[in-house]
Amino acid sequence: MKDMRHENVNPFMGFFHDCGVFAIMTECCSRGSLEDLLLNDNVKLDWMFKSSLLLDLIKGMKYLHHRSVCHGRLKSRNCVVDGRFVLKAQKFPYVEPPAEGFIFKSIKLLWTAPESLRGSCPGLHGSLPGDVYSFAIIMQEVVVRGPPFCMLEESAHEIIQKVQKPPPLCRPIVCGDHAPLECIQLMKRCWNEQPERRPDFEEIFDQFKNINKGKKTNIIDSMLRMLEQYSSNLEELIRERTEELEVEKQKTEKLLTQMLPP
Repeated sequence: MKDMRHENVNPFMGFFHDCGVFAIMTECCSRGSLEDLLLNDNVKLDWMFKSSLLLDLIKGMKYLHHRSVCHGRLKSRNCVVDGRFVLKAQKFPYVEPPAEGFIFKSIKLLWTAPESLRGSCPGLHGSLPGDVYSFAIIMQEVVVRGPPFCMLEESAHEIIQKVQKPPPLCRPIVCGDHAPLECIQLMKRCWNEQPERRPDFEEIFDQFKNINKGKKTNIIDSMLRMLEQYSSNLEELIRERTEELEVEKQKTEKLLTQMLPP
């Protein structure tokens, strides 16, 4: 893991162990996780920007799979975004997690491939096709900008049970209003019930990079619009804070005037 170097893989620096604290050291990505970015309503993501994030993830996973490295726990919270809005897959060695509540355990399994859910330790042992399934669930998150299976009015535990034991087949429902039809078709292929029928990341890369061909809008335009939005939001925050400080100043001056002798 330490020797892996790719723009779309967050580099593993090493371990830290001192005073009873055990931690994994990686490069700091100031935008947080992909999950954080999707939950931030102040960030406006159009399709070109969403597709750029997904393409970054595809390239990172293609690099790992070319080296026969299975991620095993691929989910939006394990993908991080740096200050330039470059997405990086984050691969951790497995560490036994602390005791977790039943609901939290179910939520963590929403990205897990059905064949892995049927194993003796669901979510513990991944596979290359399993990573492809997990990627498809992340695609759904990015495309609709919502949690996995958010369009289904069922609990995480109920969804996991249905994914684990079909029929009927349980998958997210994504309409054509959210993304190009080719993208939705690719997503459905990636979460195929039969692992051997899922495309690998080489094929996913070849198909995905052609989805936006011929479109006038490019990622630079999209980023510029997003940075303009950030600038506008920052100006508004500064204006509001300045007004608040002015009010506080007036109150302080009035209080001091009242306290001083005539």
